[in-house]
Amino acid sequence: MADAPTTEARLTGTVPLYKTVEPLNRTKHKTYGVKSIAQPFSFLKDWHFVPAIAGEFTVASGSYPIIFLGDKKMPVLVMGLRQGTNVFVNADGQFDTDHYVPAYVRRYPFVSASNPMDQPSTVCVDVDAPFVVKKDPDVPFFNEEGEPTEYTSKAVEFVSAFENDAKITESFVERLTALDLFEQKNVRVADPNNPDNTITVAEYWGVSDEKFANLPTEKLVEMHKNGDLLAISAHLISLQRWERIMRRVSLEQQAAAAPAAKA
Repeated sequence: MADAPTTEARLTGTVPLYKTVEPLNRTKHKTYGVKSIAQPFSFLKDWHFVPAIAGEFTVASGSYPIIFLGDKKMPVLVMGLRQGTNVFVNADGQFDTDHYVPAYVRRYPFVSASNPMDQPSTVCVDVDAPFVVKKDPDVPFFNEEGEPTEYTSKAVEFVSAFENDAKITESFVERLTALDLFEQKNVRVADPNNPDNTITVAEYWGVSDEKFANLPTEKLVEMHKNGDLLAISAHLISLQRWERIMRRVSLEQQAAAAPAAKA
């Protein structure tokens, strides 16, 4: 594994989960590694969504709504209704094992960053991840000879595969945009203070059922061959999972209100 170039890699924009990202370097991080902690998913509990890749849509659709956000229509998996609440991570920092752990989460604390001057991407690590330590790790990043450990090598492979899948996902979104398949959608619930009103709790981009149904047969055949059809179907099916999010949010609110009621 080569050390990072003199001109360090960079991450642009806001990257969910990540705090202090540094290019992984065998000299700078020779004593670093990871340790077991009591709350392994504490880093995730304040995030109500994470980016998704098209290849995981089918398995993720059984657990989360898959929606598209922003001008670039980035696909994400919804894990709560607002920042600071992830309804799949409990107060003890444990993940609900009945549900799929997103690839973006499994990649953490590693990430790929772009380099200037068309240089290859660099693998980086969030040194402020709660389970990353500067010395005496349970699993080091590098061995005594300065070579990546098996753990690090597998992490680098996973980051590389994720980066490739992310590019495939970008192309998938571009094709859907070119076909004008997206429409703005929302999730509304009854207003507890006024039964005659509803409150919008989420707004996002999604594939239009009507536009999708009106695609010509030859286009559907093409989309079946390139995998787009399966991904779109998974996305549309996943929107039924909003009910799960709402139910979990309601249960958490009831649990939080219970101690106050007793007081």
